[in-house]
Amino acid sequence: MKRALLILILGIIFIAQATSDPSHLYEFKGDELEKFVKENYPKAEKAEEGMYYLIEEKGDGTKPKNGDYVVIDFEGKRLDGTLFDKTEEEPFVFQLGHRQVIKGWDKGIVLFPVGSKVKLFLAPEWAYNKVGAGKLVPPDTPVMFELDIRQILSEKEYDGYMAELEDRERERYHQKIKDQFDADKKAIHEYCMDNKIMAKRTRLGVSYQVTKKGKGVYPKPGDKVTVQYKGYLVGGEKFEETSDKEPFEFIVGQRRVIQGLDDAITSFNEGAQGTILIPSKLAYGPMPIEEEGVSIPAHSILIFKLKVLKVESPVRENK
Repeated sequence: MKRALLILILGIIFIAQATSDPSHLYEFKGDELEKFVKENYPKAEKAEEGMYYLIEEKGDGTKPKNGDYVVIDFEGKRLDGTLFDKTEEEPFVFQLGHRQVIKGWDKGIVLFPVGSKVKLFLAPEWAYNKVGAGKLVPPDTPVMFELDIRQILSEKEYDGYMAELEDRERERYHQKIKDQFDADKKAIHEYCMDNKIMAKRTRLGVSYQVTKKGKGVYPKPGDKVTVQYKGYLVGGEKFEETSDKEPFEFIVGQRRVIQGLDDAITSFNEGAQGTILIPSKLAYGPMPIEEEGVSIPAHSILIFKLKVLKVESPVRENK
């Protein structure tokens, strides 16, 4: 659920989508809101200077007042019809009159009884003013919202609602991770079939193939491993590689590297060569990586072709 747009102190994440709204016929500046409303929504009423509303379906509940916790569904659009924010899996909940949302909501939503479906048109001073909101809402942009006023909650009801919401969001989050993990494992299997890789799978779900066994010891937690590698995405794009002069070193089991590499490296003894295929859950997950020439999109499967140069054990060396 996207809440960040309306909460003043948080960052903003948007989605873009053109609609068939009549406003797409025009281009607007901040001082042309009144013209737009009169031409496209002549039955709309004026609440304040720069604020108009149209009740499309009037509810039979009570009107919210300052201090109430209000539950709504909404879509936010520019006047050209571009969708910049909306509720998705869950409605949006906020405390009215406590500056948790834009001024136009705090001022306008008190006009609408629970159960109402309305359009709310706001000049920039009631919305995102001279700051704007990301790329889709430039400074001094009038906006419109389609609002569904669903419910008013007491403080106790709000606490219970939010606890249930956190549980639902946690379940959705874990389900998304599971679905992505399953999809990644399927994609890795197909990649191995296409590339004739006879892969095994670790307990955590990392696939690997040892193409050449070494003659040395296998690394265990606490050992220092030195490797050379080339890292690829499943599409074949190389995102990183070590040089002959600068191999990569890490301590096994100390979370110095991504979990999938830490897991699979114990199947490669000193001198071994092969391929490690890591599901995104055990790599960088939903986090994209863009740094120092490395570009890895979110939810990327990572493929490492590597050679273990050295395995050093503090215990063995001290003997």
